[in-house]
Amino acid sequence: MLDRNAKRDAAALRILLDVANEQRINPTSILIDTDLNVDNVYSHQAEIEVWQELRAIENLREIEAPLSLAIESASRLHITTLGALGYAMLSSFDIRSALEIAAKFHSISLWLCDVTTEARGNVVEFFVLPHTLPESCRDFCSIRGVASLKVWVSELLGRNIAPLSVQLRTPKPQDSDLYDSFFDTRIEYGAEVYKISFERSLFREPLKLADPWNRQRSEEELKAIKSRREATFANQVRELILINPKKNQSEDTVARSLKISGSTLRRRLKEEGTTFREVRAETLHALARVMLIGSPRNIDEIADQLGYSEAASFVRSFRRIEGIAPGAWRKAEREQH
Repeated sequence: MLDRNAKRDAAALRILLDVANEQRINPTSILIDTDLNVDNVYSHQAEIEVWQELRAIENLREIEAPLSLAIESASRLHITTLGALGYAMLSSFDIRSALEIAAKFHSISLWLCDVTTEARGNVVEFFVLPHTLPESCRDFCSIRGVASLKVWVSELLGRNIAPLSVQLRTPKPQDSDLYDSFFDTRIEYGAEVYKISFERSLFREPLKLADPWNRQRSEEELKAIKSRREATFANQVRELILINPKKNQSEDTVARSLKISGSTLRRRLKEEGTTFREVRAETLHALARVMLIGSPRNIDEIADQLGYSEAASFVRSFRRIEGIAPGAWRKAEREQH
């Protein structure tokens, strides 16, 4: 689930400004309505919120900058750019374990899209899912995500890895030679999904920098970063609901898990400008969207998984926010993506 107010390292936004500047696009114009300035972004250990990076990408798209800037941005999103997460990945035994730790700390990575993986015979396929993003950001973030996977697989193995195939939902661009040069494989444009595929054997190769001690040390650092960034009570409530939405439906239950009283939790959330009901509704709705897109469960099963007493309550809640029933929303999203 994408938390638009979550804090993240400013590295991806810095790279975006660098790439834009090289294309003679004024970096200041990319930061309009983000509450940021260039000094903020380039300051040491700068952190931003997800919505600020999304707004910057929207600004870039509004001036009709080419989508190939997403590939150029991805080419500079090196494993080491991820900081402690990158070093934990590099220290892993193989690509599979590297991706497992990346998934574990997804909330503090530089990813904006959801990613699912599927193994078919001798092929491993990665699907980049942008459905939780504003529509104006989806193509850019998806292409950057697909390209980043190519970069990271290559850097983990210490050599250039050409994927077996790449699928992009966008039409073939005029500068398609840049895409061909970067991916070095067949690209299907106008596809139904954003997907990149690799040989499965690559995921069994031991990584040259594998180091259990360094990975453990990096993971401890990641836990500290995650704890610091998720220190607000709203984020702690959100995390508990995500872990077990059926159990954590009531304010008192969540307060007990946080080892505080219900009145203290209400007061702390009020200080943060929200309420338990608002956080729960926002979290359950975002989780419902992810489950509707990425799960084969029917509406009754999803309603039960989310802790609703009956499917009708879930349908009413979803319709109140989206304007249509969850089944109709799922159909429309799948047809579009």
